[in-house]
Amino acid sequence: MKKHNIVATMAAMLALLVSGSVLAQVSKDGLGKVLPVELFACKYHDGKSAADLEKVITRWTKYMDDNGINDYAAWTLTPYHYGPNQDFDVIWMGAFADFNAMGSGINTWLTKGGELQKAYFDVLDCNGHALMSSAMYKAPANNETPASGIITMMDCKLNDGKRYSDIKDAEMKWAKYLGDGGSKAGYWHWFPTFGGGDADFDYKVVFAYENYVDLGADMERNANGGGRESSQEIFADIDDCDDARVYLATSRRAAKLR
Repeated sequence: MKKHNIVATMAAMLALLVSGSVLAQVSKDGLGKVLPVELFACKYHDGKSAADLEKVITRWTKYMDDNGINDYAAWTLTPYHYGPNQDFDVIWMGAFADFNAMGSGINTWLTKGGELQKAYFDVLDCNGHALMSSAMYKAPANNETPASGIITMMDCKLNDGKRYSDIKDAEMKWAKYLGDGGSKAGYWHWFPTFGGGDADFDYKVVFAYENYVDLGADMERNANGGGRESSQEIFADIDDCDDARVYLATSRRAAKLR
């Protein structure tokens, strides 16, 4: 059974898209512009803490300003609802305006960011650095890059005999159903690209909320407003997803990505 149809166990797959001008940001094939997103999963070294990371981020902000890099947005994610497999203290999440910006930004970082790289890794022990390709199904409120708030993620696999076009069509139907519900969530699919190794999923389902009030409103609509039954009808047995993780997101650098 498709787990993200069961409201009681999912914190993320609650409401996908809003109506009006925001839906117009999604392309005709059901996906917005595909962007690169990088993730570092890290623990603090013994004796280090978030306060030490803040000092490095202050230096990094100056580095970004000095190098005129305005096409990269970044957040730190702190686990809030999570399980034992989430064995890290913080995620660094960065999104580039496009793949050209990714190439330029990483090249600058490798050639000019040596001292800062050392400063980061003096504070953090990062056992994973992945690059994802992010396809947007729903723009966040006002079509703006999400600031601080709530990020949810879950991993999904297509069921035997299903193609991505099946889930894409279902997402668009779900968008139409929820468009009148007033959801304020931003919504994406992330596809593993670099660094994941033998990833046991086809894509991640990612939501962004400004706060828990908005997330709770979507949960209420799904649990008690008919959304659960509609989602089960729309999604049927297309894919299977694990339990969502929820993170408190702190904006570290804003950028116009779309």
